[in-house]
Order: sequence, then structure tokens, then C-alpha cells
Amino acid sequence: MTNDKQNKSGWRVVNAFILIIAVLCFPLFLIWSIPVAGLTPYFIILLLGLFILIPVLYRRYRKNGKCLIALWTARISFVLIAALYAVIPLIGTRFEHNKDFYIPKKLIYTYGVYNLSAEIDEMLPEKLPDKCREYRFITQLGSIAQDSHPSVYLMFYTDGETIAEYEDLFSGLPNCVKSDEIGSRSRSVLEGDKYVEVTYDHPQNFPEHIWTWLEDTHKKEFLDMRDAVVYRKTDTHYSRGCLIDHDSGLVVFWT
Repeated sequence: MTNDKQNKSGWRVVNAFILIIAVLCFPLFLIWSIPVAGLTPYFIILLLGLFILIPVLYRRYRKNGKCLIALWTARISFVLIAALYAVIPLIGTRFEHNKDFYIPKKLIYTYGVYNLSAEIDEMLPEKLPDKCREYRFITQLGSIAQDSHPSVYLMFYTDGETIAEYEDLFSGLPNCVKSDEIGSRSRSVLEGDKYVEVTYDHPQNFPEHIWTWLEDTHKKEFLDMRDAVVYRKTDTHYSRGCLIDHDSGLVVFWT
């Protein structure tokens, strides 16, 4: 009888702990998940379903000793899903140079920020090419600001075969225009302890704000970029596009 009371007391402690954690963390999770609000309903449904299922399984176990495996499966699933829910914003904003995180970051951006938008990532590659060096992928997640436009910036060097595939894809997209007009722009660049004026050549339709996200290894190609082209979508207020430099193999995507 004593052991039975101890076991029952232990179960109550576990259940109370889960309840307290759920109640305390739920508002914090909602605030934390604002950058990926598009994914929030799916996680809430899963967690709420498990939150209701756990006490049902617990009562069945206390009544006839059955459903113990199902009970612990539900408990562990609840914890793992909540943990994944918590780390998604971190994954979305970090791992800029880790190629293994390209697809997770792209999915988080596409479905977490824009909620199943079929077009927001149509110019981004489904996967990285085999030839892919000097990789960087920046994903900006959502915010509560009304005029906010979270963007992504993907840049890397690749081979001519991959570039040809991209150009075939872009040429078939509706409302996608091509520009190969080259122009020059001067910028102040820090060399040592002072700024010097440097003239860069690059396509006229390459957005100026993209420049700030390029790394030095990518910027150096703009010193003499004469065989480059820009593909740009024109059906939305915010441009989505891709720059391709045939000489160096540099590819820069943005949304």
C-alpha cells in the first residue's frame, strides 16, 4: 500500500511539473515565436493535442495499468516538440556559413515568415549545387513592425553548368526580366585606418542595399565585373532576383 501511494505521488509530481511548465512557458513561447509566426499554429495544435492526451492516458494507466508506453511517448513527444519550437528562430537567424542548414533555414523562412507562400522562394535553389564555395546564407525572420520585409541573401561561387541551369529556370519564370547593362559606382572602402574611394563595375539593376550583405570575397569580383547579368522579378512591390557573374561564377540571390 505504501509503495502504491509513493508511486501515485510520484506520478502526480510529474504531471504537476508538466502542467506548470506548460502554463508558464506558453506565453513566452508565443512571444519567442513571433519571427516564425507562420509555423506557430501547427506547433500549438500538436502541443495542445498532447497536453489533452497526457492526462487521459495517465487516468487509463492508473485505472488498469495499461497505456504506460503511450503515456511516456506522449510526454517525451511534448518535450521534444516544445524544444524544437523553441530553437527554430535560432536556426533561422544563425548558421550562415553552414551548408547543412541551407534547407532548414529556407523552409523556416518560406513557411515560418510567409506562411506557405508558393512564390516567395521560387528563385532560390531547391538545394545547393555540388560545386558551392564561399557560401553564405542570411535569413531575416518576421517582426511585428508593419512595414517590415524580411529578406534572404544567398551567395556562393559555382560552376558554369549550374549557372546554365539557373538561367534556364529564370528564363521560364513569369514576370522575370533580364538585364546585362554594366555600370560603375564609387564607394568608400576601409583600407588600413582610412577610407578610400574605389570604383566598382556591376550590373545597373543590382540593388544597392544587397552590397552591404556581401562578404569581402564576393565584393572583390565587382572591381571588374563585365560579364554579369541580373534576373529580377517584377510582379511584387519588393524585388526578388539573382545576380550571376559568368567570369567568376559568383551567384547572389535575394528576396
